[in-house]
Amino acid sequence: MPIAAYPVPPANNGWGMHWIPSTGQSTEAVDKFVGELVKMHIKWVVFLNGPQDMTSNDYLVERLVANGIMPVMRVYQSAIEPYGDLTPMVRHYRAKGVYYFQLYNEPNANVENRQGFANPNQYATAWSASARQVISAGGLPGIGSFSPGGEYDHFEFLRRTLEIMEYNGDTHLLNHAWFSAHNYHGTREFDDPGGFLLFRSYNQIISDHIGRSLPIIGTEAGSYAGTDEAEIPFIRYQYDYMKYDHEPYFLGCSWWILANRAGGHHDDAWEWQALFKEGGYVHPAVTQYFYGG
Repeated sequence: MPIAAYPVPPANNGWGMHWIPSTGQSTEAVDKFVGELVKMHIKWVVFLNGPQDMTSNDYLVERLVANGIMPVMRVYQSAIEPYGDLTPMVRHYRAKGVYYFQLYNEPNANVENRQGFANPNQYATAWSASARQVISAGGLPGIGSFSPGGEYDHFEFLRRTLEIMEYNGDTHLLNHAWFSAHNYHGTREFDDPGGFLLFRSYNQIISDHIGRSLPIIGTEAGSYAGTDEAEIPFIRYQYDYMKYDHEPYFLGCSWWILANRAGGHHDDAWEWQALFKEGGYVHPAVTQYFYGG
């Protein structure tokens, strides 16, 4: 598939957001936060879904699609092991308007691997088996989501994954694939190639190996600067970049995360990173930047 053939949302501005970090929410939470996404001019939303779950996110997907927002499903599993048969789930959600299915998450981090260490051979094999199912059901499988801070260097992990796929005869699966990036920026200089812009290095590695670019969707990003006000310039830089001056292969970039406890998720681990917090707090970037579009 040429990059121009990959679906994008209407009036795509490249603005994305990672949804609530749980595999299902109440209809009230969906209505509230989809409404906020519309006010914020968000066009891509990454959400979690279990590999055989065909009910929990029906309402969410329907509301996103009805509002011109492209859903990107991360098929949730806490280890790099076979998912089981993804075909029924992918077929179900493909009919509802989901094209993009991210397979696995941060496989170069030891915590994501049941055996305790990152292994590109295991990842390439597991990813390819699942990608076949996604493609057969009409979806587009996402490779990547490597952790820039993982124990196995993320750039080298990508190189090894592509080499193993070629050795295994699976490179043809990339003809219908895309790359999922976690391009966290921190408080680096805006033009630091290891921050928001690291998708350029991923693109170079992919192009060197297969002779062309793959579409890249940023599925997690952030610049946690210590205070909300200090984060606004970084947020402005990243989203202005998408709005005015981004590479054609870089389809969208998503801040981690929209909401946590305010959306019904009961794990406090990510509460400090949410734009909407329990108790009614709203990050000033929402009102000072996103609402203005």
